[in-house]
Amino acid sequence: MFKILLILFLFIFLFFPYLFAEELKVVLDRDYPPFTYIDEKGNLVGISVEFWKLWEERTGIKVKLIPVEWTKAYEMMKNKEADVIDTIFKTEERKEYLDFTKPLFKMTSSIYHNSKLHKIFSLDDITPYLVGVKEKDALIDISLSKNPNLTFRFYKNYSDIVKGAEMGEINVFIMDDIPANFYLIKYDLLYKFSKTEPFTFNYLYLATQKGNTSILNILNNGLSKIKAEELESLVKKYTVVEEYHPKWLGRAILYTLLAVFLIIFFLSLFNRTLKRQVSIATTKLKESQEELERAVGRIWKIFALISDLTNIKLREKLFLRRVLDFVMETFPKINSAILFILKGDELKPLEVYGFNEGWEEKVLKVKDPSILEKINLINKRDFPSFFQNLEDSFENIEELIILPIKEKEYVIFLNIHKGNKENFTEIDLNLAEWFENINSRFYEFRNFVKKEETFLNRIILTLLRALEYYDKYTEGHSARVAKYAIEIAEKLNLPGETIRKLYWSALVHDIGKIYVSQRILNKPERLTKEEYEFVKIHPVKSEELLKDIEELREIAHIVRYHHERWDGKGYPDGLSKEEIPLESRILAIADAFDAMTSERPYKRALTLKEAIKEIERCSGSQLDPKLSEIMIGIIKEEIFEKTPS
Repeated sequence: MFKILLILFLFIFLFFPYLFAEELKVVLDRDYPPFTYIDEKGNLVGISVEFWKLWEERTGIKVKLIPVEWTKAYEMMKNKEADVIDTIFKTEERKEYLDFTKPLFKMTSSIYHNSKLHKIFSLDDITPYLVGVKEKDALIDISLSKNPNLTFRFYKNYSDIVKGAEMGEINVFIMDDIPANFYLIKYDLLYKFSKTEPFTFNYLYLATQKGNTSILNILNNGLSKIKAEELESLVKKYTVVEEYHPKWLGRAILYTLLAVFLIIFFLSLFNRTLKRQVSIATTKLKESQEELERAVGRIWKIFALISDLTNIKLREKLFLRRVLDFVMETFPKINSAILFILKGDELKPLEVYGFNEGWEEKVLKVKDPSILEKINLINKRDFPSFFQNLEDSFENIEELIILPIKEKEYVIFLNIHKGNKENFTEIDLNLAEWFENINSRFYEFRNFVKKEETFLNRIILTLLRALEYYDKYTEGHSARVAKYAIEIAEKLNLPGETIRKLYWSALVHDIGKIYVSQRILNKPERLTKEEYEFVKIHPVKSEELLKDIEELREIAHIVRYHHERWDGKGYPDGLSKEEIPLESRILAIADAFDAMTSERPYKRALTLKEAIKEIERCSGSQLDPKLSEIMIGIIKEEIFEKTPS
């Protein structure tokens, strides 16, 4: 009887405060995508939001989410203003005042740096730089433990760090990889910043005040009611996928044709200019000839700028800066140039050449914005008719050419100052027109390439869906093979271009199965020898089908050899060892692992531990030994992540 009373007392002591509580107060970082962030409509969304909804359903305990800046969340837990803090790393300092649940999610963290900086591989390499980091981030202590000489610039949230890096406040920052990837994609900075290998990995936990065992027990009890597969599904739903546009999509012919077209176009304009000059009076022939010779030099410089049109990685602002640099070099008579952005009736300078400091802060108001829609030559006497609040801004400018950037709200002013003996001529206006056309082609080309890449993506997905409809056992298989193939390639540190080819190869590696009878593919029993011979034609058929699509020819040979064996007993060509392309060997082991762990009517799916033994058995015969070791390491990591701590 005494034992029963003791157990009852302990239960009431531990859980009574929350049996009748209206809600559990959970404080979380409002800017930790994709776990928590504010969307365009102002709503709190993300993995954690859906996790806590699921937790409410399983436990019956209401939860109040309190999104704040991370430093505020830290203070609220120390001041006991909240019951739980969400998605937090476990550190020695935090263990002094917090108790932690079992881990929820694995998180890696890396160094991100401007791509122009070279030889940055570790924390020791960033000692000379100012390093951006979020206030109260666990990465501060972790990085200082490895390099105590680091100098930090602190930001309130991750979004501000990335914006600061874009604006040049910092060239290096440290951040958890998933949020970093989210913001680099959001702000179109993937090609401007590079990342190192992760310098640490940790786990995200839930935590409560030290010694608050009642809440800790409630949290762990709730977590035990949520399966690891459900957590993994939440992560997959919100994880931002880094998409790269491959260089192997067969655009070389299009680029060449576009360049030839532009050269012909500019040559025709140049020829027209020559004809106009022929009609000039004999007395001005010498002066005109000298001007034409200068124009020839300018045109050849314009041809050099054409190459930037085909560079899809070139960001818009960088292209405009290059145009402005080129304008200054091509128009030797101009004294200054200004790149403005137009907002309503206001012109705000973005880049200024040829003026003293202070111009960047000036805002010029336009009386009639329509004058900015086409090329215009304006003399000083007409400035008050077009602009307000001139003050002394235009005091030294005698005349200017307005050069609009079509399809974008940008304008360039080309200026001649007081004391300059030269004036703008018709040739200068023609050159300005050519610059305007270059800018238009730049934006048209970017739009064209984006549409083409979207079309190719749809081709791949359509082929994959057709195969999954045809062969019911293929559903999801190609995507899983692609996932493991990429993980192996990343362990090998293969170039990004190779990884992207491997990804597309994995998605379509079985497309040749549409040439095999559905009766054989969907047969519930094991195949006969004759039926298996029919199935063995699919790698060759896959290659034949992909070779007919120009954009996919480079991956066709990878797909052909994905059933070759290390010992030379595979098909279709009986290649062995390094005769088999590396990408095909990677596909082979990823394909084999997914087949081992997938359920079929005639066999059960192997567990992860059983799959390790099977790969060890096949290493050196069916599978590449080195790749087998890497695959086993990946599987062990997966086992570790799924094992409750």
